[in-house]
Amino acid sequence: MMARCTQNKSFRQAIRNLAAAIGLLAAGQGTLAAGELIFDADFGNQADWRNTERGQSLEYPGNSARARAKDNLPGNFDSYFTTEKWYPKGPYRTASTTGPHPVGQISGVQSRRPGGKSLLVYDESYGSNGAWGSEAQLGKDLQKDHQELWVEFYIKFQRDYVLHDVRRGSGQSIMKVFRARHVPENYKEKTRYDFFGVGGRAKSPVYMLDFKSWTVAKNNFSVARLTPFVRGYTPQELIGSDEHYFLKEYEKETSIKQGGRNSFSFAEVFQTGEWVKINVLIKMDSAPGAADGVEEVWINDILEKARYDIPFRRAGEGEGVGFNWFSIGGNSHNVPFPKENQYEQWFAITDLKIYDGKPDIGKRSKVE
Repeated sequence: MMARCTQNKSFRQAIRNLAAAIGLLAAGQGTLAAGELIFDADFGNQADWRNTERGQSLEYPGNSARARAKDNLPGNFDSYFTTEKWYPKGPYRTASTTGPHPVGQISGVQSRRPGGKSLLVYDESYGSNGAWGSEAQLGKDLQKDHQELWVEFYIKFQRDYVLHDVRRGSGQSIMKVFRARHVPENYKEKTRYDFFGVGGRAKSPVYMLDFKSWTVAKNNFSVARLTPFVRGYTPQELIGSDEHYFLKEYEKETSIKQGGRNSFSFAEVFQTGEWVKINVLIKMDSAPGAADGVEEVWINDILEKARYDIPFRRAGEGEGVGFNWFSIGGNSHNVPFPKENQYEQWFAITDLKIYDGKPDIGKRSKVE
C-alpha cells in the first residue's frame, strides 16, 4: 500500500513538473535557449580579399587541385566560387579602382561603420535578356547538420543600380543572395556550387533566397518580390531518376510591403542608399513526411514572408538530415546594357551571422 501511495505521489509530482515546464515555455522562459551563434563573418576584422584570377574558385574545402585558389581563402570562409568575363585573363597585377573590377571583394569600400568592411559583388551586364551574369559566392561548411538556421545580414545596392525590367518597361530582374543545403558525406570532396541537375539533387535539401524586381508592361508598375527556391531531400539511389524531389509549389513569390497594404518597388526597398537588414529562418520538418518545415523572411525587422508547411523530406526519407552548408552572394539575371558597354554595378553584404535557431531577440514567429 505504501509503495502504491509513493508511486501515486511521484506521478502527481511529475505531472505538476510537466505542467510548470509547459507554462514556462508558453511564457517564453525555461529551457528554450536562444539560438547559438555558429558563424560570424566578421568582415571588419578580415584582411582585404579579391579573387586573384578570372573565374578563380575553390569549390570545396581543401581542394588540392586548385593550389592558388586554396592559398587565397576569403576570411572565415572555406570555399568560394566566381565567374566573370571582363577582368583580364591571368593573375591580377593590381586592384582596379575604376573597372573592370574583380567580381568578388572584401574591402572597406562600403561599410556600415567607420573602419568596417563588406563583401562587394559586381554584376556584369553581358549575355541575352535571360542570361545569368557574373557571380561571386563565399561558402562555409558548418561541420554538422542543423535542423534550424537563423541568418542575419545587411545588404546595400548601388544607388543607381540599373534593372533591365525597369529600363525596358517589362520583365523581371533577379539577384540571388543566399543559399543553404545538405551535403552528404560521400560528396564532401565535390563542388558545393551545383544547384541543378544530378549534382543539385545529390546535395539536398536546398534553400535559396532571391530578390526580384518585376515590371508589368501595361502600366509600367514595378514591384520588389521575394523569390525562394526549394528542393526537397532526394535519397542517393534516386538522384539520377525521375523520382527526385522538387517542390515547385513551395516557391511562391511574395511582394515586399514593409508592413503596409501596397507593394514597394525595388528602388524603394533596396536603392535608398541605406543598409537593409535581412533575416531568414529555415527549419526542417519535425519528421520525414510531417510537412511542417518553416521559412520566414524578415526585412528591416518586418516579417515579409512565412510558410509553416514545407515538406522538406518525404515520409521514410532523410531521417536526421539537416542544413550543413551555406553561401552568401550570388549572380544576377539582369542585363540592362549590351556587353560592348562592359557595364558593371555592385551590391554589398556585411555583418553576416548564422545561428543554430532563432535567438531570443523578441521577434514574433508568426505573420499577424
